[in-house]
Amino acid sequence: MARLIKLVIVIVLLSPTLFVRGSASINSIRKFDEFGDVKCEDEYARLDNFAIQLQREPQAKGVIIFYGGKMFRGKLPKRGEAAARAARLKPYLMQRRGIPKDQVIVIDGGYSEQWHAEIWIVPQGASMPDPNPSIPVEQIRFRKGKANPRDYRCQI
Repeated sequence: MARLIKLVIVIVLLSPTLFVRGSASINSIRKFDEFGDVKCEDEYARLDNFAIQLQREPQAKGVIIFYGGKMFRGKLPKRGEAAARAARLKPYLMQRRGIPKDQVIVIDGGYSEQWHAEIWIVPQGASMPDPNPSIPVEQIRFRKGKANPRDYRCQI
C-alpha cells in the first residue's frame, strides 16, 4: 500500500512536467509535407491539405521553402526556373483556398539535386525554419535564357 501511495505521488509530481513537454511540441515548427516535380493535380492536392491545416491554425504561418535542382526535367535549369515554378504556390493558396496573404511565406532555399518544396507549419512565436541547400550555387550550371512564370502555370 505504501508503494502504491509513493507511485501515485511520483506520477502526480511528474504530470505537470509531462504536460509542459507535450504542449511544447504543439508550439514547435513542423514539416507538414515535401514534394518534388509532381503533376499539378498532385501538387494542388498537397496544397489543399496544407490549406486545411492553416485554416485550423489561423495564428500559424505556412512556410514554403523551394529548392532548385541541378537538372530540371532532364535539362540544365534556366536562371529563375525554380522561382518561376514556385510562383504558383502562394497564389493558389490565396485565390483558390482563401488563405490570407500574410499567412503564407515563400522562401528560396537555394539548390539541391532535384527541384522540390518543403511545406512547414510555424506556430505564432516560433522561429522560421532554415533553408538547407545541399549544393552551392557555384556548382549549378544554367542553360541560356530566363524562365517565364507563365510556362509553369497549371491548367486546372
